[in-house]
Amino acid sequence: IGVGVLALVQHLQKKATENLFHPFAGEFQAICEQCFAQVDQFPTLFGSQFDDYHPYAPYVQGKVLIVEALTGEAIGSSMIALPDEIAATNREDVGTLVCAGEIDQFQFSTYSDDQPGYIQVRNFCVYDLPMEAVIFAAEIQGSRPPPTKNTGGPEAGTDPAYSPLIDILEDLPRR
Repeated sequence: IGVGVLALVQHLQKKATENLFHPFAGEFQAICEQCFAQVDQFPTLFGSQFDDYHPYAPYVQGKVLIVEALTGEAIGSSMIALPDEIAATNREDVGTLVCAGEIDQFQFSTYSDDQPGYIQVRNFCVYDLPMEAVIFAAEIQGSRPPPTKNTGGPEAGTDPAYSPLIDILEDLPRR
């Protein structure tokens, strides 16, 4: 398969996932607002060390849906990166809602043309829908910007709603 065909297939999968969950965006946005409002009452994923038996140990309940917190819309690129065994494919599947806060960034480097290289950061609130409870909150950094660039403007590493978040969700115990 050529690179162009693969990119087209991924784009179509991303859009199909986003469209599938679009009717529920208002519901998910309200849950994300509630989730972030409760974050201070719960330990952060990286602020404490837990074993699997601690009552606040992070976990994944059922299937996962990753959404933009401000809109409640599914993040298609993150959803297609989830393994099939934990990716929600319909509203009834969703047991864990991952609310992704706005992207922030900080300058990590400067290129030879004096343009900045950024690392992107997001806050996440992970919510157990059946239990109506916050599972955990975390601030996650994306990757470093590329060491060299081909464009005239600034560069940034990956969105943390993609690779770092997916790796964390894959490693959590299932309930």
